[in-house]
Amino acid sequence: MLSVVIEWILVRLVIIGSGAAGLSAVQTIIEHENSVDVVLITKDTRFYALFSLPSFVAGEIDDKYLDRFDLQYFEDAGIKMKLDTSVTAVNPKSNSVHLESGKEVPYDKLLIATGASAIKPPIEGLDKEGVVTLVNLGDSQAILTRAKRKIKHAVVIGGGFVGIESATALHRLGAQVAIIEQENHLLPRMLDEDTAEIVNQLLQEQDIEIHTSASVNKLLGEKHVEGVQVGRKQIKCDLVVVAVGVRPNLDIIKGTQIKTNEGILVNEYMQTSVANVYAAGDVAEALDRATNELKINAIWPNAISQGRIAAQNMLGQQISYQGSDAINLINIFETPVLSIGQTLKEIGECEVIRIHRNKVYRKLLLCDGKVMGYQTIGDLRNAGFILHAHRMGTDVTDVLNSLKKDNLIGQHYWRSEEKRT
Repeated sequence: MLSVVIEWILVRLVIIGSGAAGLSAVQTIIEHENSVDVVLITKDTRFYALFSLPSFVAGEIDDKYLDRFDLQYFEDAGIKMKLDTSVTAVNPKSNSVHLESGKEVPYDKLLIATGASAIKPPIEGLDKEGVVTLVNLGDSQAILTRAKRKIKHAVVIGGGFVGIESATALHRLGAQVAIIEQENHLLPRMLDEDTAEIVNQLLQEQDIEIHTSASVNKLLGEKHVEGVQVGRKQIKCDLVVVAVGVRPNLDIIKGTQIKTNEGILVNEYMQTSVANVYAAGDVAEALDRATNELKINAIWPNAISQGRIAAQNMLGQQISYQGSDAINLINIFETPVLSIGQTLKEIGECEVIRIHRNKVYRKLLLCDGKVMGYQTIGDLRNAGFILHAHRMGTDVTDVLNSLKKDNLIGQHYWRSEEKRT
């Protein structure tokens, strides 16, 4: 009688990146499957949350509370971790990942969750000491090191989400802060000009300088930054935070058949153009739930969801991604500022409904009765309903009157707004 020997071969899943998407994928694999070999490759040595860094800089979060997961959790689950390790290239033809050390790591399926890096604009003097970004823990620690020597004046280049969070954190450290934004208002990808004007007021009430429609020509000083040149004006500083935006980390796939646009293009299963290679998080250009187009909506919940869906499909579960949301929430000195969907500039012509009462401002952008955009400052009530309507493409015409009558949007304020317009 012949005996048949069956060799069990583990499928090897390799994940590059330990941000929101990468860790979400690893956690999903741990929860769903025990018969795979998982390798996590990351430049980091700690698993922390990026969104907590401004609060860490401001002294609101202690270092010991930064980490999302203890490394022991992954070790106990059998995850092989290559920490403090850089990937130089992905080779889909040989199904391998090349490391900076010269070694190769083979894979059966690969998830690229490399995130994004800060854009460094072509400004003279950007290489001086005292110039930082705020996109990783190392950046935060560099700011705190300088803070020990007392930062008296700081300039933030960029008035977007990260720029404003950086400015408020530095303000809490006791620095006099100035924000330089080249667009004509702050948070240009999140808010319209009228909504952003209220953000201006919130910041200026705390003595933060705002310079819009302005660009930094060069950084002043010898080795260490001592100021910035903005047009004909000089603004003194001993720290500059560059926050003009981020760019997906695509270098490791250059020269491969993995298709890209702004980021790595993925389908409903988070697959790239190479079937056994997936992408998730800020590096991935995935379905936008509302517009039904591919887009990078680089926020934490989207990255978590994409990492989970990618992992499930790497395990063969065939789960469709329902799409990302364009939603941003920032607290400016305890005042919440929320945006959902698109701005008026992005939409073009649409019905605009504004409500302004006391310290609450709301702006609803409708096309054919559907919520295309929403901006609110000072109060988040009804945001859940509006987000759901935006996601589903629901015609809210029939419920507008109900919205007008509730405690949040009083009828007399609505009527006064209509009279003004």
